[in-house]
Amino acid sequence: MKIRIALLISLFGLLVTGSVFAAGYAWRDHAAPYNFLFGNHIDTHQQSKVLRNGQLNGFLYIVYTGEEMDGVPAAMHGDCTMQPEACAVGWMLQGVPVQATLLDKPEGDHPQWCINKQDMPRQRGYSHFHWLGAPEHAGDLQIGEVYDGYLLKLTARATFFFEHHGGFLVTPGIDTETHANVVTNCEG
Repeated sequence: MKIRIALLISLFGLLVTGSVFAAGYAWRDHAAPYNFLFGNHIDTHQQSKVLRNGQLNGFLYIVYTGEEMDGVPAAMHGDCTMQPEACAVGWMLQGVPVQATLLDKPEGDHPQWCINKQDMPRQRGYSHFHWLGAPEHAGDLQIGEVYDGYLLKLTARATFFFEHHGGFLVTPGIDTETHANVVTNCEG
């Protein structure tokens, strides 16, 4: 009987945990355990934590605009610190600490970074680098400088049209397009 009760309690715990992650993780303004901060603008729409191995695990948020694109709900990054109730998890994120050299700051797009090929994870899907600390915004980054940060792998949780740097149809699964800004061939 005690074993059955223990199994039922364990099963209930797994179901509750699973349903929380199925529904997403509500914005909690970096309250523990998701209390990692990059120290710049991305902190208005990300919550993550540093794992024991130094890697990141967390969430990248969106705000639905109320509009649709070909029947698909439209979304964008929002400032979750100002409108927490409107924020929904757009992606789960995983990150590995790396250094990257800023190659370019194209107008209307993500800054472009070079990461040494040997620093790239073997697992596919890592396509977005984000720096740590200052400056607050990409426009103030210095081309040719090396920055510490995290290389991110984003896994979309739902289907939506992401109104960001040209617009993207996002579907559940690994997303290597919406935030892609990394190359490994830095010659020329």
